[in-house]
Amino acid sequence: MVVAMIVGKCRQQQQGMVYLWALFLVFLLGLMLGKGLEVYSTLVKREKEADLLYIGNLYRQAIYSYYLSSPGYQKKFPEKLTDLLKDPRYLTNRRYLRQLYRDPMTQQAFTEVMSPEGGIMGVSSSSTKNPIKQGGFTTVNSGFGQAEHYSDWQFVAQQLVVK
Repeated sequence: MVVAMIVGKCRQQQQGMVYLWALFLVFLLGLMLGKGLEVYSTLVKREKEADLLYIGNLYRQAIYSYYLSSPGYQKKFPEKLTDLLKDPRYLTNRRYLRQLYRDPMTQQAFTEVMSPEGGIMGVSSSSTKNPIKQGGFTTVNSGFGQAEHYSDWQFVAQQLVVK
C-alpha cells in the first residue's frame, strides 16, 4: 500500500512537469514566430523599397524623354502625368510609360514635383516611414542616403537636364 502511494505521488509530480515543459515549448514557439514575422516584414519593406526605386526611376526617365522630345527649341515638362501615356503634342501615339504606376509604399498615386517653369519635373512618395536603405545608391539617386523619409526620395528629371 505504501508503495502504491509513492508511485501515485510520483505520477502526479511528473504530470506537473509535463505541463511546465508544454508551457515552455509554447513560449519558445511564440518567440520564434515573433522573430520570423519581424524578419518577414523587413523583407517585404526592402522589396517595396526596391520597387519604389525602380518605378521612380521609370518616371524620371519618362519625364526626361518627354522633355527631350519637345518640338521646337523650347523644352517643356508634362502638364500632367497622363501626358506620359499619350503625348498630346503629337498626332501619332508617343508613349513614355505603359501605365501610371502607384507608389509601392502607400499604394496611392505618386506626389508630383512641380517645376518652377511649369509642368511636372518629377515624382516622389508620400510615405513618411523611415527608409531601410541608407547607401549604395546610383549616382542619380545619391542624395537619397541622407533622406529621413521616403517622401524625401524625389525622382526629378531636372537632375538629368543639362542647361
